[in-house]
Amino acid sequence: MRHLSSRQAGVLLVLLCSATPVASQIRVPDDSIAAFVAVESELLWRNLSLADALGLRSGVAYPLRLPRIPLQLQVDGWTALAQRPTSGYGDQYAFTVHYQHILADRPHPKSVVFGYVEYWNPNVGQLSPRLASRTRELRASALADVGIPSEGIRTVSLRLDVARDISRENATWIRGAASASIGATVQHGETDYSVSAIPTIAVSMSDLRGPRASGTRPAFGFHSADAELDIELRTRWPTESLHSSTTLQLGSSIRAERLGANIGWVGIRQSFLIL
Repeated sequence: MRHLSSRQAGVLLVLLCSATPVASQIRVPDDSIAAFVAVESELLWRNLSLADALGLRSGVAYPLRLPRIPLQLQVDGWTALAQRPTSGYGDQYAFTVHYQHILADRPHPKSVVFGYVEYWNPNVGQLSPRLASRTRELRASALADVGIPSEGIRTVSLRLDVARDISRENATWIRGAASASIGATVQHGETDYSVSAIPTIAVSMSDLRGPRASGTRPAFGFHSADAELDIELRTRWPTESLHSSTTLQLGSSIRAERLGANIGWVGIRQSFLIL
């Protein structure tokens, strides 16, 4: 790596309210209400640096329970708190609606997710008055958990994400990732504690323009290679309706030259789950 910068992410609050799915609810896979807020020293979106400055990240998700097509609505944003970048991408907000279709339930669930996103960059005019502040995107994801009994591996999570900008650049982004969880559970009284190490590797390709690209859109090719290690502590109280997790995140990314210097990050996340 030529240069390694750092990103410290501190999540102040994550509140999740969800119902545990059972076999009869397999066609209603995503029925949670969620909200979060975080402070990050660098704002990244698909490994594009939106701002090299302290920023606030927040979001809320709400399920829309239609009879046959359960949808999840989500609003989130990235807001630079200081030293807004000259590129004009320091703030970005998004509205997302997605549908998840379950192909297989636990212990090795598989599903596909289809979504539509509206992005808003209110400061993009600082970069060029010709660039629209709003853009739209279609996305699809395939998620699958698999086991490798012969190697003693209980679960490996695979994910493939595809996104297509249909308004501003007509660019495409594809990312494949694999992660595994290694851990142990300890019971203290009526409270369960679970400690896990979750390594993740990912490779992405795109023709998205970065801060070093100008003029026509670049050819489709390498975007970034990412590696991340999460150390997670989960706590489940006797009521079985309240879970919490504290996660330390360590990661680095080798990026295409057009995206700028390679980056690294460290983060801490606190979340709560009410079943």
